[in-house]
Amino acid sequence: MPERQLNKSRETISSMFDSIAPVYDRLNHLLSFGIDRSWRRRLVRAVSSFCALRGGEVKVLDMACGTGDVSIALKRKGLDVVGADISENMLALARKKAPGIDFRYGDASELPFADESFDAVTIAFGIRNFDKRAQCIRELNRVLKDGGMLAIAEFSIPRNRLWRGIYTLYFKNILPAVGRLVSKQAYAYSYLPESSFDFPAPEKFRTELSEGGFRDVTARSMTGGVSCLYIGRK
Repeated sequence: MPERQLNKSRETISSMFDSIAPVYDRLNHLLSFGIDRSWRRRLVRAVSSFCALRGGEVKVLDMACGTGDVSIALKRKGLDVVGADISENMLALARKKAPGIDFRYGDASELPFADESFDAVTIAFGIRNFDKRAQCIRELNRVLKDGGMLAIAEFSIPRNRLWRGIYTLYFKNILPAVGRLVSKQAYAYSYLPESSFDFPAPEKFRTELSEGGFRDVTARSMTGGVSCLYIGRK
């Protein structure tokens, strides 16, 4: 499906996530029936396994960290983590949840980090919100060390016709209604399914990552194709 021109400006996205920050974690678990936890665990396992093989001191950037769930999970694995996001309200909650982690403001299109600063970069359900996605991918590549890992979890559209029909019905009708009811924010939970359906299919996104400088890019389907775990190396 071709991408529509959703407004993904820094101001629009940061304002949207600022507005839903207080209910963000609760709604994530509610709307995904708790499955989002398993998706994040798979991402964290992949990164922690890679870092264990990397050896020595390793540093991980959790981009679009939100309220810090992935950052916290990586920290529990003994990794040195920096979390970055453009939503100040999300960052405030992350700092409250994990005061020992370095959470800072950071736009993926202009990362405030030196070249080759990190051994791994993670993004959990955030890259579909990135404006200038190609530029952001190049920036992620820039801050990774040679041989470093990029791990991205993101929504996708199931290929199975029946499963895709159920998914579409839920994502386009039920999810926005529940999200609006709980959050009192109409736009955010209408934007979620729109941005998910507009995001490239796994094959196309793998190509985007390859064009951005990553090699050996794989896409692992999760929960019947509801989401994908993308892994690439610099």
